[in-house]
Amino acid sequence: MHLVVYVKESLDCIQSLVESLFSHVKNTDQRSFKCPSQPLSAEHLQLLVKAIPIIEGDYLKISWPVTPNIQFYKEGPCRYLSHLIGHEGEGSIFHIIKELGWAMDLVAGAGSDSNEYSFFSVGMRLTDAGHDHMEDIIGLVFKYIHLLKEDGIHEWIFDELASINETEFHYQDKVHPISYVTS
Repeated sequence: MHLVVYVKESLDCIQSLVESLFSHVKNTDQRSFKCPSQPLSAEHLQLLVKAIPIIEGDYLKISWPVTPNIQFYKEGPCRYLSHLIGHEGEGSIFHIIKELGWAMDLVAGAGSDSNEYSFFSVGMRLTDAGHDHMEDIIGLVFKYIHLLKEDGIHEWIFDELASINETEFHYQDKVHPISYVTS
């Protein structure tokens, strides 16, 4: 059992108050739910699912399971990959797909995850021409990822991400305290 308390006061100041308020809570030694295996089996991967949208427009979302961010929070592999896939400059996957007239925007990154699994997604709003080339777009995305893998990891990209993260941290909007705590 865990308790997370977020306060401005020092630990010395708050510890006795927290103990007096929560010491009566019985510890039933319940563990967090654990998913016994990966959320998708092999037959549920590499599927193309088409749906009729409620709103006008076509959207392509490519998702696959990845190791949860929490297990590699210091290294940030999903942040690294989303930075490169989400890049819009010349030579990027988005630049290529946009030049072909197939997409209007692109977003990439790991979504909500648990301690056991997570999903990485690449999503884009498609043009009418892009709708006709969905499989080509999917192929290009995975070829780009393969190219990134072959090219290897570069320190300068981590430096660039560190600079971006520092700027975002210093200029972020006020964050609700619940965002700072986890159990």
